[in-house]
Amino acid sequence: MSDLLIHLRPSYYLTVLLGLAHCAAGAVLWPLALPLGMKAIIVILLVISLIYYLRKDALLTASNAAMALTLTDEMTCILTMRSGQAIACRIPDNTFVAPYLTVINLQPTEKFFLRSVTILPDSIDAEEFRRLRIWLRWKWKNDRG
Repeated sequence: MSDLLIHLRPSYYLTVLLGLAHCAAGAVLWPLALPLGMKAIIVILLVISLIYYLRKDALLTASNAAMALTLTDEMTCILTMRSGQAIACRIPDNTFVAPYLTVINLQPTEKFFLRSVTILPDSIDAEEFRRLRIWLRWKWKNDRG
């Protein structure tokens, strides 16, 4: 099997989901018995979080946004960032694959912390999404087994 190159594009579904989740978290604050200043600080932190994750994961405008993935026969993944940086990674067993959502957890070779790439159907070509799901579900799982 040859290398699989996946090009990512902005996901408007993920934009809506992130917005709704952050708004719901903000709405939960108001009935709490916290001082108004504390609530304001938490809302500011929620807005900062929303902007960060929208730029990094949904709209792909941040320099550390994942723009492409190359899955190789050597069981590695090359993650290409918007800045042009290419990072060699391995894919741990806790990657989630479904027809409506794929979350790829990546372990960079020289770093300790995992990096996640969230892929919804509108952020990738339909045929690429199908091939990616097949690759992750069968190739990676069988070669690890």
